[in-house]
Amino acid sequence: MTGGKLARKILEGDEKSAARLITLIEDGEEEGYRELSSLFPFTGKAQVIGITGPPGAGKSTITGGLAAALGDRGKKVGVVAVDPTSVAGKGALLADRVRMKGAEKKGVFIRSMAHRGYPGGIAKAAAGAVYVLEGLGKETIFVESLGAGQAEKGLAYLCDTVVILFTPDYGDEIQLLKAGLVEIGDIVVVNKADLPGAEGASGVIASLLRAGPEGWTPPVLRARADRGEGVGEILSEIERHWRFIGDRGIEKRRREKIAAFTMGLLKEEIWSRVAKAVKDDEGCAAVAREAMDRKMDPYEAVERILGRVAFTVA
Repeated sequence: MTGGKLARKILEGDEKSAARLITLIEDGEEEGYRELSSLFPFTGKAQVIGITGPPGAGKSTITGGLAAALGDRGKKVGVVAVDPTSVAGKGALLADRVRMKGAEKKGVFIRSMAHRGYPGGIAKAAAGAVYVLEGLGKETIFVESLGAGQAEKGLAYLCDTVVILFTPDYGDEIQLLKAGLVEIGDIVVVNKADLPGAEGASGVIASLLRAGPEGWTPPVLRARADRGEGVGEILSEIERHWRFIGDRGIEKRRREKIAAFTMGLLKEEIWSRVAKAVKDDEGCAAVAREAMDRKMDPYEAVERILGRVAFTVA
């Protein structure tokens, strides 16, 4: 067995080591990424399911219900829940964790992570956390994100199946399309189905959905997360989608997703390094001041800043 101390313990099933490594990755520690590199060859076998949707749609409750149901079936389940960032401590607010106590009692490994301002509602370390849970031997991993519209496409690159949650008061069709969520969902769930308009909302959403390039048309389901109603139907559709993509080559699909996700992470890392270089460079600050004082147009300012930092971001 290869790798460092943490990687070895994780492959042996030690959850404390998994939690420790996720913390190192979340904090951006070099040691964490070295250990993660050791784990990567042992990943790629778990089914990764994304849960997203607008705030208040019931994502945490649905995620907890699905995870608990799979736990009852004897599945090894993990959850990565991306929480809003605490302004004071910069850590996760842990609201999701509170709503998943039932799943935790079933032996589900749950990790809350702070969003920390990364685009798309997915913390930069969320992908690393998924790999850690795969190394830990989890067969099914749920990734619950904040739900941030168009930028949520990052979730689609990370997950095999994406479940989108809405409520009956989601808004009109134009707002729904602007949100961009219907573009990435493999399964759509109208939660809080006891509220007025649930049936009509389901019909409107269904009318907006079309078969994707692979031929899959997202089903539209109704649920009541607070009562556990609809959980079985959602799991059935997740399983049906898993079989569907399996018939069309899961490995090929995952390779394409990893390539897309890698480019997304590359863009994020480049921006982070450029931003740091600009912040630490007095010359860049001077150019920015000239732009603010309208002594230089923004386009020229960008060119000058890039000229200064182009060879300093490595």
